[in-house]
Amino acid sequence: MPKVVPLIIDINTKAFVKEGRLFVKGVCLTGFKGSRRRMDTSKVSVGTADDPCFFDVSFTAVKGIPAPKGYSVNRFCFSADIEKILGLDVQTKVFVYYDEPEMDCAPGTIYYRAADKRTGKGRTSKVFFESGKSIFLRQTRKNTLYLTVRDTDRYDTAEGRALVKKAYKRAEELGPSDMILMFEKDSSRYEESASVLFERLIDAGYENVYYILDRHTAAYSRVAEKYRPYIIQKDSFEHLVSFFRCSRFVGTETIGHALSLRSSDPRIIRKVQDESLTHVFLQHGVMYMISLDSEMRAEFRNIEREKYRTVVSSQKEADHFIELGGFRPEELYITGLAKFDTAYRNDDADRILIMPTWRRWEVNSAEKDFASTGYYDLMKRMLEAVPEELREKTVLLPHPLMRKYAAGCDIEKYFSPEDKSYDEMLRSCEILITDYSSISYDAFYRGASVIFCWEDLVECLSHYGGAHLMIDESTAFGDVCRSAGELEEAIRKNYLQNRSEEYITRYGDIVSFSDGKNTDRIIEKLLEDGILG
Repeated sequence: MPKVVPLIIDINTKAFVKEGRLFVKGVCLTGFKGSRRRMDTSKVSVGTADDPCFFDVSFTAVKGIPAPKGYSVNRFCFSADIEKILGLDVQTKVFVYYDEPEMDCAPGTIYYRAADKRTGKGRTSKVFFESGKSIFLRQTRKNTLYLTVRDTDRYDTAEGRALVKKAYKRAEELGPSDMILMFEKDSSRYEESASVLFERLIDAGYENVYYILDRHTAAYSRVAEKYRPYIIQKDSFEHLVSFFRCSRFVGTETIGHALSLRSSDPRIIRKVQDESLTHVFLQHGVMYMISLDSEMRAEFRNIEREKYRTVVSSQKEADHFIELGGFRPEELYITGLAKFDTAYRNDDADRILIMPTWRRWEVNSAEKDFASTGYYDLMKRMLEAVPEELREKTVLLPHPLMRKYAAGCDIEKYFSPEDKSYDEMLRSCEILITDYSSISYDAFYRGASVIFCWEDLVECLSHYGGAHLMIDESTAFGDVCRSAGELEEAIRKNYLQNRSEEYITRYGDIVSFSDGKNTDRIIEKLLEDGILG
């Protein structure tokens, strides 16, 4: 018998905070997808993927008022302590669970608004501020309900929203622009494929290409004088107006990174979700690692846009995007990443770099106590596995979103200098130790050895929602370790040694290009698609 899915569809919802708790109350439809049986709300719980009873939930009636197709109209309320909410993932899907032994029920969905059916309109609740965090409900493209808990940004505030409104109005007055906006992570970096392609386009004479960056950062100091007239100051009024006027975005991240990631402002949300936009995703790293069919990678799957193009490094990676990401072959540029064209390694490279991939579900926990996170535990175990005589050669590269909470921890002395980019650190890398970060592809491309530590892989993949690794022991381009003892042995075996031909062959199956002409190929594709004119 197929599974049935419990559903709650909001009709009218209000969120508010009272006495240290977040409350969500309103009118809803209850029912099942796959059955017309009416829902007994005494058997319902509301929670997260990790905790089915995370929220306290109640309904006015056990069955509610009958409606067509097996649905019922009811009033509901679910709530949780703010302190408990602050420990959640940056974005958490809210699930409905139904406890009925006679029914084979899968975790169900809360749809944000009945009137929107299956298409979101970028709606959010009121934003609540607590301990430097913004807490709000948001509607996804598919109209499902998520709870966002992230650092407060300027556009969450009344002043910030007023500025957005003013810029939006000015953009409407000026009309659409033919500019191309380029950016990297949080519009705060200048070290990956977007910056490489940006400089090449300026060199080629394009005058409608602009790059978003904060002029007061170390990243800006790496911008040569020739390119600075084409830099738009991050969070300036010009930035906001350009964002709303632009229809062509080219970057190493999703369009949200071009202004405000996981925004609470409806104007920004609608812009990010605008299907008429052109988005060229240059990739921040080879995405042949965590499978694209996982819940947490939904933002990288194919999105209905006028033009959505993704750069990949081989036919094997392209197949991954086609089979698990829903892409059509013509939407993929099999060119290689632009940043590899400028990548190199120093002749005297002798550092052991340790960098686990970031764990989004631990970011809020890291702010409370970095040393209590699995991310810290893994880094420390990796560090302690390094032979004592090589410890002085070892550098920890924590993810920026984790590092900012790590001040004062006992392994901080091994951290890389804050003013050094990943690109600079990789130039001195002899061995990279990671779990499953895409930085492994960058390091191997330059000539370093890679060691994978999969000690807690099963637990981590569970947080991705249905994910699996695209590589395994038989296809990995480096030694795979599952214990500290195996890791120490692998470090001794690989340090200052030539890489095996087997690993080089495996890597070449995933990253096909090594001729330094990836950027040329990307530009050719952009011209063919009419994105460059």
